[in-house]
Amino acid sequence: SKLLLLDEPLAGLAEADRVIVADLIKKLAQTHGVLLIEHDIDRVLAISDRISVLHQGRMIADGKPSEVAANPDVIAAYLGAAKDGAQAPPPAIERIAHARAAVLLETNRVSAGYGGSTVLEGVDLNVHAGEAVALLGRNGVGKTTLLRSLCGTLTISNGDIVFEGRPLARLKPYEMNRLGISLVPEGRRLFPNLTVIENLQLAARPGGLALEAVFELFPRLRERRAAKAESLSGGERQMVAIARALMVPSKLILLDEPFEGLAPAVVKEVMDALIKLRGKIAMVIVEHHAELVLPIVDRAYVLVNGQIAFSGDAAILEHDHELQARLLGVVQTEAAQARGAA
Repeated sequence: SKLLLLDEPLAGLAEADRVIVADLIKKLAQTHGVLLIEHDIDRVLAISDRISVLHQGRMIADGKPSEVAANPDVIAAYLGAAKDGAQAPPPAIERIAHARAAVLLETNRVSAGYGGSTVLEGVDLNVHAGEAVALLGRNGVGKTTLLRSLCGTLTISNGDIVFEGRPLARLKPYEMNRLGISLVPEGRRLFPNLTVIENLQLAARPGGLALEAVFELFPRLRERRAAKAESLSGGERQMVAIARALMVPSKLILLDEPFEGLAPAVVKEVMDALIKLRGKIAMVIVEHHAELVLPIVDRAYVLVNGQIAFSGDAAILEHDHELQARLLGVVQTEAAQARGAA
């Protein structure tokens, strides 16, 4: 082949894997033409010879990486900053005193897997009412397997899962959902031929969030309410997927990679919505990018080879970069190291 078309090859990869794949793309570009679609702007700037930027179906920039990076329209559209380059600092949050809140969900020595193989082994995890919890780990360590176990789409092989004092082991997924556990799956899984409103109405049940409350949480969906899901951007689809989980009377939502493949400006919109939900509904957020999720959660768990290798306050892991590197394979950039030193 003479031309390689790569559609977000870095999406869902841990930082160490991103370094490897980015280096491979650079090597391939020496002998092949490469057309790369990617949201990781730092990597795109580092490995590209020329960058074209699309925004809402219109080309807003095309040129050398240094020129595109300084383009005010790109800064405003992609990074969510003002055209002078100024960006609002991340919102400060008040972490919940989870020790004083009732335990909502508890797993005791949970093991699970597929086809006779064990992926999770002896996992202990708990979530308090209204608490936001990050579930972190490298690829293939069992994060999605644990979420599937918590919502009943995967039967555990050992241990117990208790929700509000009630064992869940023998319940069907829809029965768990009726108790108040909702999943926001990776890939969003909307009905593509239905509109935003129709996707939400299908999930709506008495006691869930009203449409007007959804639009207050995600203002962009008000504008796109009549659009079919197949015509939405990735960020808009993620907003609909989260809103759909809130259309039922949920006490706990499980979010699988909610920021995957989203531009920084859209990540901020989704993150702002999750921050608004803190304290009102419990959340377990699976995410590859620790730096995105740790500042907005109360506690964190790290899975290594199917077992819990860290559990504790998110602030501890957020500021311990050596621990992150050891558990998550995080390779810090010079800019990140400078921020940590400061």
